[in-house]
Amino acid sequence: MSTTLLAAEIELSKQLGDYWASTTTSAGAAGGTTLVDTALIAKANDWITDEAYDFIASEPAAAGVQLYEERKISSLSNTAGTLTVLAHSGQIDNDTTHVDYRIHRLFTASDKRIALVNAAKATFPRLFKEIRDETLVSHNWLKDGSLEIWTTSSNLTYWNESTVVATKTTSSPYYKHGATSCKLSTPAGYLEQSLDQWDDLKLLAGKAVTFTVQGWCDTASCLRLAIYDGITTTYSDYHDGDSAWTDEPLTVSATIDDNPTDISFKIYHAVAAGTSYVDDARVISSYSPRQYIGGIGLFRNNPHRILIEWSDYNTEAPWITIRGYDIDRNNSYLVLPSSVERDYRLRIEGIGYLDFLDSSGVSGTDWDDTISISEPQLQILVAQAAVYLYRTMIMPNFTAGDNQTFSNALQFWQNELRDRKARFGMEAPPATIHFASSR
Repeated sequence: MSTTLLAAEIELSKQLGDYWASTTTSAGAAGGTTLVDTALIAKANDWITDEAYDFIASEPAAAGVQLYEERKISSLSNTAGTLTVLAHSGQIDNDTTHVDYRIHRLFTASDKRIALVNAAKATFPRLFKEIRDETLVSHNWLKDGSLEIWTTSSNLTYWNESTVVATKTTSSPYYKHGATSCKLSTPAGYLEQSLDQWDDLKLLAGKAVTFTVQGWCDTASCLRLAIYDGITTTYSDYHDGDSAWTDEPLTVSATIDDNPTDISFKIYHAVAAGTSYVDDARVISSYSPRQYIGGIGLFRNNPHRILIEWSDYNTEAPWITIRGYDIDRNNSYLVLPSSVERDYRLRIEGIGYLDFLDSSGVSGTDWDDTISISEPQLQILVAQAAVYLYRTMIMPNFTAGDNQTFSNALQFWQNELRDRKARFGMEAPPATIHFASSR
């Protein structure tokens, strides 16, 4: 259930009465300054408005022009159906490879893109993203232990790479928890989370801790874990190197010094030629941490319900609702009651803002980025985008007649938006009363 930004723009254009799509019929100028289509012979020359733009909808290799380019149209000559435009990056059509194109006469394709991206959030809460996140583990001291939050595809936000190359991985079977894992490869080195990445780890001074990681490795004596407190390094056993995930996670336990000079949890990739995948990192102690929920996407960091699994990775057993947790909304932290069992996956349910996302789940504005709605909720998004367009176009430098036209259109779309929200709006799930404070 998703719609591309391009498909949403086409629907918006059609509903605005601003949709013209056709295909060139013969070669334009070599410099990309004209576009020829015999279908335009039927149009009056003044059909082209002062703010008309073209939009290239196909990318034939021989033509040289780039997909999704848009250029201002200066004039139409309906004698042969020739549009004169600001120069494209290459010739439009070459008599053998025709080009699909569209004409926007009210708002440019870029205007409509901006409006739709804005509408994705502005429609909240009548349109929203349903969140069902299982990346957190009860009482896990690590920030982003599931290795889900990346600044780039080769840089984890809350982990440090020392020499080793870390790569975001979303391909099955190379992840175990959430939607991503971390690939470690040449050169040898380690991935770590220490006080530099997460200052709360200092509260583990003097505490007994257990560090576990789900691991895959194709080389013996390569993948293992370590706990370091600035004085002592305690290592786990190595992964067997059998090109498989371990039946049980790699594990190491230690007691942190009472006055440590550092506290660091390291994942070693010790053989440069090997390849390792790691996921679901956990540090558990008898002391309860606060846990970061800011990367989940919840509106105001406010879950509707939090559940805990009955037994570790048991997909058939029912999950249990947790009550009595505390939420620090301003700083994006969850604190579970100490009575909640340790070292089990959590399921956090709620709602958040919609957005257009690329194939990696990152917010974007490319035409092939998608939003997680389809019909009939698409009708709300389109109406919200139309309201944005007409509201932003009512400006003092327009003539009185233009302003009145746009004002009438704005009023129409505002009424449409109210009607569509009432008919097609999504109903948020009920919130569970948890008998605790939220700050």
